[in-house]
Amino acid sequence: MKRERPPTPEEFDKLLAWLAADREEAGQTFNVINSRLTKVFALRGCVDAESLAEEVINRVAVRIDKVLESYSDPLRCFLGFIDHVYREDAREREQQRRLVEKEIKPRPTEELEQEDQCLEDCLSNLTKTERDLVERYFLGEKRVRINNRKQLATELALTINALRIRAFHLRKQLNLCLVACLNQT
Repeated sequence: MKRERPPTPEEFDKLLAWLAADREEAGQTFNVINSRLTKVFALRGCVDAESLAEEVINRVAVRIDKVLESYSDPLRCFLGFIDHVYREDAREREQQRRLVEKEIKPRPTEELEQEDQCLEDCLSNLTKTERDLVERYFLGEKRVRINNRKQLATELALTINALRIRAFHLRKQLNLCLVACLNQT
């Protein structure tokens, strides 16, 4: 969910002035509205009800000039913003749930075996030099991989950039081969 920026002091002062003429009374009204917004989000099952209530308040405060033209009742205005923030939060939670589900969901063994077989077939279509380049280029993690690539570039008398380009083209070729192989089976 896209978070609204915090209101400027001027915007916040306008908001309080809209809630009540007396600053003390405005503060009390603000606290009541904040509490009510938090309760509404909590009743809807939101885990972080306080931050969502704060988001509603920020959105109203940032748009205070337009809000003053459209709404006469502050509480009704705040309640109007709840649905938008709630829907955005629900969408975000659903996306997170789907991501977690994808990460947890194991792939079938036969699918993995099929991918391995296709990769082996595609690698066997490369020349020995190309296959060696691909295997060594993608070998290792972090610093080890960087050092391997420097050494490989030196051995092949290539610049690092030329090595990257060659590896890119080989990877693209392998990817096309893999897609074709997996679509056949």
